[in-house]
Amino acid sequence: MPNVITRRSFLSASSRATVLAALASLTSIPPFLRRALAEGAVGMNNKKVIFMFLRGGNDGINNVVPINDPAYATARPSIGLTKDPDPNVLPLYDGSGGQALAVGAGYAFGIPLGNGFAALHPALYNLVPVFNDGDLALIHRVAYPRQSRSHFDSEKYWENGVPYANALREGIFYRTMMESGLAGSRALLAVSVQSNMPLLIRGEFPMTNLSSLNRYNVLGVYGTDRSKHTNALAQVSGTLFPAKDNRTLVYGLNKQFNETLNIFTDPVFSNNNYFDPVSTQPLFPTNEQLYTRLKTAAQILNHTNAIVTGTEMGGFDTHTNQGGATGSHANLLRRVGWGIYALQQYFKRYGKGGTEPAPGAQTSWDDVVVVTLSEFGRTSVENESDGTDHAEASVMYVAGGAVKGGVYCCDPNANSVTGVPNWTPGALAEGGSMFGASQRYLKRTVDFRSVLGEIIRDHLGATQSQLERIIPAYASEEIDYLRYGVSTVSGVSTPIVGELGII
Repeated sequence: MPNVITRRSFLSASSRATVLAALASLTSIPPFLRRALAEGAVGMNNKKVIFMFLRGGNDGINNVVPINDPAYATARPSIGLTKDPDPNVLPLYDGSGGQALAVGAGYAFGIPLGNGFAALHPALYNLVPVFNDGDLALIHRVAYPRQSRSHFDSEKYWENGVPYANALREGIFYRTMMESGLAGSRALLAVSVQSNMPLLIRGEFPMTNLSSLNRYNVLGVYGTDRSKHTNALAQVSGTLFPAKDNRTLVYGLNKQFNETLNIFTDPVFSNNNYFDPVSTQPLFPTNEQLYTRLKTAAQILNHTNAIVTGTEMGGFDTHTNQGGATGSHANLLRRVGWGIYALQQYFKRYGKGGTEPAPGAQTSWDDVVVVTLSEFGRTSVENESDGTDHAEASVMYVAGGAVKGGVYCCDPNANSVTGVPNWTPGALAEGGSMFGASQRYLKRTVDFRSVLGEIIRDHLGATQSQLERIIPAYASEEIDYLRYGVSTVSGVSTPIVGELGII
């Protein structure tokens, strides 16, 4: 019945149709009035976010592994992990909960996470101390309704926060910055450290993107010649302009460019003397691009009043030769694991209040939330090429000193998401079978927008009404159920939890 319009589909379509108009609330207000009119504490409470977009579709089942699910070994005979046969190893399924098994490099089995069901991929062994500190939430089964299998489309929806709103060309964190009311009053609000500015922070008002701090001297001159250039740019920025189309945008771009020219010439940004207190090796080795980008993102948060920074990492489209305990996917996960660990150690040691705070440090580990995103997960069943294909739900990592750590939605307490007797909203926060899915797909239990919503409201300090503008689905709870979840009802094929309470 392709032409039947249900009440749910009508409301959803109507919501998307009004998004572009509704999200322009602060862009037309003069800069000197924006902070005065803004609600909430975004940008005023020193709370900050670092994002990592894992592009290509990260195989969540090979990150946080449902190793005690009886279907797991059958579904992944070539690339699946095995349990440690050593009787001296703490049992994976003792149900004591809480702590992950501490292992080192070269461990070849699933790392027990202590909840009686899940294991961490051995390449992520550097995450064990972060997890055991209670600073890491591992959130499984994350997706959005009617998941697209297209890289391009799904990346767009994760970044603009409105699935299937293809015309929306601004991001979740961009709207968060605009709701702060600080646009035009700070040189830096959101900064991406990668080749191109991601949609997450893109919008009409200019944010900042840099591929490397080493390349940020775009003027290419020093000394008195540099002063001449910057003075000329400042003079242009102060020149009155006629009110014509795009002049405001051009003025904003020029002003933003001029104000950020000298920030990164501070010697603090050339420092790489940050070391792991355990191994004494550099926290941000120069042999991996991800680490140098994360170092830059961390330094910007620690030494400026920027609110959001982040970067990306590609290579997660593992259709062939994905590998198991070792291999291509394991190599990617190793970088992710060390990157999150390095950020924890950097802010705990060199951030505000750390054991060896860097000169001018402004940000503590309690002030930071690190969050990963990826456009979709991969098939529960491996393919004929020893890889996995595009699917639905995956894993999000959320780390920080104020994060309520643990394993979410990868637990033996519920063997099937559908048909759970007496199901109530929130009942799946710690449960859900990894293979209670149709065909080869892992179904959604958590909507990624509710995870980001918690971070934006409960960490960055947005009000609920601001959140409803930043993520419009919060204003249409009967459609998406982001805050409180929903059991199986007409038009909703997958019951989902609402917010998990991770902040």
